[in-house]
Amino acid sequence: MKAKKQTGAENGVPFLRVVRLLFIILTTFLVHKWAQTINPHIQQEDLIYYSLCGMLVAFVLVFIESCIRYAFPQELFVGLFGLICGLSTSALIQLALPESLPQETKIVTRLGLHLFLGYFGMVIALRYAHRFDFSATKLLARSEDRLYGCKILDTSVLIDGRIVEIADVGFLEGLIVIPSFVINELQTLSDSQNHLKRSKGRRGLDISKRLQSSTRCEVEILEVDFSDEDGVDKKLLALAKKYDGSIVTMDFNLHKVAEIDELSVMNINQLAQSVKMVVLPGENLQVQILREGKEAKQGIAYLDDGTMIVIENGKKLLGKQVEVTVVSILQTSAGRMVFTKLNEPAEIEDKNNS
Repeated sequence: MKAKKQTGAENGVPFLRVVRLLFIILTTFLVHKWAQTINPHIQQEDLIYYSLCGMLVAFVLVFIESCIRYAFPQELFVGLFGLICGLSTSALIQLALPESLPQETKIVTRLGLHLFLGYFGMVIALRYAHRFDFSATKLLARSEDRLYGCKILDTSVLIDGRIVEIADVGFLEGLIVIPSFVINELQTLSDSQNHLKRSKGRRGLDISKRLQSSTRCEVEILEVDFSDEDGVDKKLLALAKKYDGSIVTMDFNLHKVAEIDELSVMNINQLAQSVKMVVLPGENLQVQILREGKEAKQGIAYLDDGTMIVIENGKKLLGKQVEVTVVSILQTSAGRMVFTKLNEPAEIEDKNNS
C-alpha cells in the first residue's frame, strides 16, 4: 500500500488549536474589559459572570467552526443564503410592529423574530440544498488537491455496511470519497424488481447516508463521471489513477485488477481475516458442537469471529460444550478452518447448567 503524503492542512492542525485557544482567551478578556467600561462600578461577582458568559460564547463559536469542516461548500452557501432570507423577513415584519409597544416588549419580539425566522430559514434551505446546482460556476468549486490520496468506496463496501464501524473507530484516515456513479448504481439496484437486488441497493444508500452523517470521518459525494469508461469498476480505476487514491472494496476481481494497474487497494475481507482470533497447534479451546461435519464422526463448531472448527469424533457429542486441542489450521481464499481433536475427558460440564 502506498504511503500517504502529509498535507498542509494536517500539518496546520496544532497551530489551529493554538489559534482557537487564543480566540477563547481574547474573547473572555474583551468581554471582561467591555463590562468594566460600561459600568466602572460593577461588582466583582457580576464581572466574573460576564467573563464566563464571554468564554461560553467563544466555546460555542469554536464548536460551530469545528463542525463547518464536515460541511460541503454548497451546503454552507445555501445555509447562509437561507439565514439571510430569514433575517430579512424578520426585519420586514418588525417594520409592521406598532410604535405603542413597550420598549422591553419590542426588544424581546425582535430577538424572537431574528432567532426563529433565521433558524427556520437556514434549516429549510439546508433541507433542499441538494437541489441547487452550482456545477456551472467556479465559485464553490472544490479544490482538487484535497482529493489526492483519498479513499474511494465501491458498491460492494457500501452494501456490506461494515465500513461505517471501520470509519467510526478511525481506521480510515483522510477524505473518504463516494463517487456519484456508485450512488447511481445503488439507486438502480434499489429500483430493481428483484427483491434481493432491491434490498442491497437500499442498504447501500442507507450506509452512504450514515457515513455522511458521521462526525468521526470526512465523507464527500464526488460528482464525477468517466463517460469514456464502461462499467463502474473501470470508472473506479480511472478515478483512483487520477487522484492517486486508494480503492476500498470487497470485490476480489476489482482488487486483482487494481493491483495489476499498481493502484493502492484496501480489501475489507483481508482486514477481517487479519483481525481474527489467533489459534496455534497444540492450543486448547472450549467450544460447543453445533452440527455434524461432512466426514464420518466429525462435529462442527465456530469461534466468536466465525472461524469454523472441525472436531474429530465430535458427532457423538452434538450440542455439548467440549474442550478440544488444535491439530492443524487450513487457510483458504474463503476463510480459515481449524482442525481439532477431543481432549480426555472429552465432555466438559457447561457452567451455566452446573
